[in-house]
Amino acid sequence: MGFSTHYLFIVTLRVLLAESGTEDTLFLCDVLADLEGARCWSDWVHLETSHAATCADTTAILSTGSVDILLLSLDLRDSQGAETFRRAQAAAPQVPVILLIEPSATPLAERLVRDGAQDFLLKKEVDCAPLARAMRNAQERHRLLASARATSMTDQLTGLLTRPAFLTLADRDRRLAERLSRRMMILIAELAAWDGDAHRRDLALVETADWLRGLAGPAALVARLNYARFGLAVFDTEAEPMDDIRARLHITANASKIAFGAAVFDPNRPMSLDVLLDRAALKLPGTLCPEQNGIAL
Repeated sequence: MGFSTHYLFIVTLRVLLAESGTEDTLFLCDVLADLEGARCWSDWVHLETSHAATCADTTAILSTGSVDILLLSLDLRDSQGAETFRRAQAAAPQVPVILLIEPSATPLAERLVRDGAQDFLLKKEVDCAPLARAMRNAQERHRLLASARATSMTDQLTGLLTRPAFLTLADRDRRLAERLSRRMMILIAELAAWDGDAHRRDLALVETADWLRGLAGPAALVARLNYARFGLAVFDTEAEPMDDIRARLHITANASKIAFGAAVFDPNRPMSLDVLLDRAALKLPGTLCPEQNGIAL
């Protein structure tokens, strides 16, 4: 196995596999070895793989700055569950993490993706193609997030996500929803026209942001998209079903000064985030009057 001679430069991707189980370690190392010669992988990217069997060893290696991507089992000898990810993330927040899990840990992995993990794979289903795709996507999303952070991820007035951060994170959720055959809702909320002074307008925006944050719940992404328009991305999970949030919207929308438009992502008919946002915006009422003030789904 070699690289094509017409490539002048070879890029080394340093992969750390954190796994305690002997059989799982051998299996995953074999997949990584096979990946370098597979058609789904780039000829000019060379994989350099290292292994850690404990969380302590993992964080020690991460702290050296010699890792480009981390494949992390959540159940290591000295650490289990979410704490394993938290320790790895704290040691090297700049390193994208792909979680390697058992099927029973899927709900936890979904939450950790919201907390900063880039993706997750079921250990027994890891193969060259899905691993290659996950690694490429993880690096790209991490790069986009780093760029968003450099331009600030948080709106200074409302404390919500900025538009660039929302677009990056919502697209990550859309891809995850498609892979897991889950639904997802993209919702646009628009504050009614405000004739007061600048201070009162700002106060109204802050109050709206707080209201949306409480309405959406902890599992949703909430952002300020422009001056008076907000965006929500709700990923359908067992902990916070999308329909529960939809019901809260129906109950409270008529009493608010906010217009809503929403689009639902169907994994059987996938569409891009841009299309979802356009469809949600088209469902915004043109004016706010009693019969229009509500949510169009």
